[in-house]
Amino acid sequence: MSFTLVTGCKSEKKTSSENIHQDTITTNTSTGIAKDADSQKQITKLPVIDTITVLHAFKNATITKQFGEDVNYNIKDELSGSIFDSERPILIGDLNGDQLDDAIMPFTIEGRDGGNNWDAHYAIFINKNGKLNYQYSFNRGADLAETQTFFKSIENGVVKGVVEPGFHYADGESTPVSFRYKNNRLSEVPATSKTK
Repeated sequence: MSFTLVTGCKSEKKTSSENIHQDTITTNTSTGIAKDADSQKQITKLPVIDTITVLHAFKNATITKQFGEDVNYNIKDELSGSIFDSERPILIGDLNGDQLDDAIMPFTIEGRDGGNNWDAHYAIFINKNGKLNYQYSFNRGADLAETQTFFKSIENGVVKGVVEPGFHYADGESTPVSFRYKNNRLSEVPATSKTK
């Protein structure tokens, strides 16, 4: 199935002597590839990365061997605990500088070994041609951890957030942190270079 999109037309009445310029783009909706009718250039339209896309990618990642190894989780073993992905915010933005939206998905694993403790992580996804590929899980703290990391935004390739005291360490202070994605991992940006 294809359709033609015509742009550049004005609603006012034209005389026969006026030159009407129309830009015509034909798009094949089954492939998402568009062709400019005048130049026959192919314009690839990539899928939009939104919350539903991230949740779908996360669900697929949780059943992979790599995910299990990253967070010591076996989806078939009841004592591995239960994954909860209802936390927010899910962050969407360019992490690796390729002008495509990547994603960071927060989740927790609760009830390991039948207990009531939990550990928290961020699943990191990189966009490859419109598809989110799971990279690894960033450990952001646990029930008994001294500190926990909370990411708030992705701005110009920098993940900004805060490190807060753990639930059992109320005397600590919150500290702003920034991370960059490099060498397939999030690395903290030293405080002296955060403004550069």
